[in-house]
Amino acid sequence: MSVVKIIELVGESTKNWDDAIRVVISEAQKSLRGITRIGVKEFDVRMNKDKVDVFRVRAEVSFRIER
Repeated sequence: MSVVKIIELVGESTKNWDDAIRVVISEAQKSLRGITRIGVKEFDVRMNKDKVDVFRVRAEVSFRIER
């Protein structure tokens, strides 16, 4: 049997949402082992002076707990 933990991460990019997703994946892989799923829950942007400043994604990262 295994236990899966789910955490929420937010990735940001000044380029686009695809790049923000890549940021989440890259950063999660640096410190987590056994990732089983990354699901994007929400897309949003941060605005500055009526223009898009930052693309953001909120993602759930699932990984197995090691024994």
